[in-house]
Amino acid sequence: MSKSKNTISMDDIIEVVNPEQNLCVDEKDQVYVLVRKGASTEAINIKSKKFKSVLRKIARDLGARLKAADIDEIIEELESMVWDYEKAPITIEIRNALSKDKASVLIDLCNDKGEIIDLSAGNVEVLSKPNAKTKSVVFSRPKDMKPMVTPEFTSIKSGITRLKPFINTDQNTFFQLVAYMTYILAHPKECGVPYPILLIQGEKGSGKSFFSNSVTRTLLDPSSLDGLRMPRREQDFAIQVNSMFLGVYDNLRKLTKDQSDMLCTTATKGNIASRTLYSDDGLTSLLLHAPLLLNGIHNFVTESDLASRCFKVALVPMEEDKRKPEGLLKQELEAALPEIFGSLLTLASKTLVEEESAKVKYPARMMDFAKWLAAIEKVLGLGEGKLQKAYKLNVRNIMASGTEDDSLTVAMQKLIKSAANDKIWKATPSRLLETLQHHENPMYLPRGAAALTSKLKAQESSLNANGIYFKIGRDTERYVMVSGKPLAA
Repeated sequence: MSKSKNTISMDDIIEVVNPEQNLCVDEKDQVYVLVRKGASTEAINIKSKKFKSVLRKIARDLGARLKAADIDEIIEELESMVWDYEKAPITIEIRNALSKDKASVLIDLCNDKGEIIDLSAGNVEVLSKPNAKTKSVVFSRPKDMKPMVTPEFTSIKSGITRLKPFINTDQNTFFQLVAYMTYILAHPKECGVPYPILLIQGEKGSGKSFFSNSVTRTLLDPSSLDGLRMPRREQDFAIQVNSMFLGVYDNLRKLTKDQSDMLCTTATKGNIASRTLYSDDGLTSLLLHAPLLLNGIHNFVTESDLASRCFKVALVPMEEDKRKPEGLLKQELEAALPEIFGSLLTLASKTLVEEESAKVKYPARMMDFAKWLAAIEKVLGLGEGKLQKAYKLNVRNIMASGTEDDSLTVAMQKLIKSAANDKIWKATPSRLLETLQHHENPMYLPRGAAALTSKLKAQESSLNANGIYFKIGRDTERYVMVSGKPLAA
C-alpha cells in the first residue's frame, strides 16, 4: 500500500467500512457492504468493481493509494469477518420493494440525494431522510440502472393528458395502459402477483421503440439496457430479469415453444435450478418473475397459454404532417415526465384504496390485474366494467391473431364452413385429420391423429377466439366434434 501523508494500514480502511454495522450476507451467502445515503440503503457486493472504487475513495480520503493486491487483501479480510457477527441474511430488492409492514411500496429513485418514493393507500411522498420504513429495505443498484425523474404532483388529469400525445393508440387501450403502469408501480416483485406481459405492436413509423424505451422504460425502470434481444437460454434470460425491475425486449419476430413457456413462467412467477459453478452436487436457483415488455411488427405470440398472460397495445403510424424528429420528441417528453410520473403515482395511491373492495365483473386469467382495472374504473369514474371488458377483448384478440394464419386454424374454419346449416361435424381423430388435409397442405398440419388432438388441446383458447369449437370424447370409439358455435359440456 502506497502512502502519501500518513501511515495508513488495512485496519484503518476496514474501520471506515465499519464491518460490524455494514457487512451482511444475502440468502445465497454473497457478502455485501451497506452504504446509506439520504433515505436509501444500498447493498454493494464486496467483489464488485463498484466496491473496489469505494475502497479506493476511502484510501484517497485517508491520504493513501491502493494497489490491486491491497484491495484483494482487504476484500478477503472482510469476507472472513462477516461470519463473526452471525447476522440473519438480508433480502435485496431492485427499484421497487415492500416496507416491512407491507403497508407501503418504496421506490428507489437512485439519485444522488438518496431519495425514495413512499407509495401507500391514499398517500405518496418523496422521502429524503430515513425512517422506520426505509431502514427495513435494502436496494441493489446494478451498473446499468439510471435515476428516475423526481415527480411533480399536480393533478391526475393533467399528467395523464400530457402522456397521451406520446402514445399513438385508441382511448380504451390508452387507459388500460395507464392502469398497467400504475399496477407495475404499486406491485413490487415481493408481492408475488402475476404481471401481464405488455405487447407493443405496430407498423414501421408507429413509435414502438420510442414508446418502449423512452416512455415506458423511463417511467417504470430507467436503464441503459434498452432494446435487449430475447435470449434462447433460460439461464441467460433469468440473469437478465434478475438484474433489473422491468425487462424490455425489442423487435421480436417469433418465439420458440421453450421461449413461450419461459415467458409464461416469468409472468406468473417460477424458478429454474442449475448446477452450482465448480460443484458436483450443488443447485443454484434463479427466480423467474418480472414485468416484461415485448415489441415487434409481427404477431409473435402464437401459444394460447402465453396469449392469456398478455396485454397488447396496438400503435398506429403518425400522420406524415404530424411527425416530429425523435430528438424533439425526447425533449418534449423530458419536460413532461415529472408531472406524468407524479400523476401515475397519485393515481396508484388512490387505486390502492379501492383495490381490496373492487369487484371484478369480467374475470380474466390475470385476475390481480383485472381487479386493479376494476379499482381504476372507480377512481377515474370510467363506468363499472369498461376497462375490464376491453381487457378481456384485448386478450381474446391476441389469441385469435396469433393463430389466425396457422394452417390448422384455416383448415378447421374451412371444415366448419363446408358443413351445411351449422351442422356439427363428428368423426374419429384420424378421419378429422384426413378431412383437414383436403382443405390445407398436409405438410403444415400435424403428422398423426395423436399429434392433432394434442395440438387441438394446446390451442383450444386460440381456436375458440377464431370461432372454432371442439369436443373430444369416446363412445364406441374416440371422436372429435367440431362446430362454429360453443358445444355443450
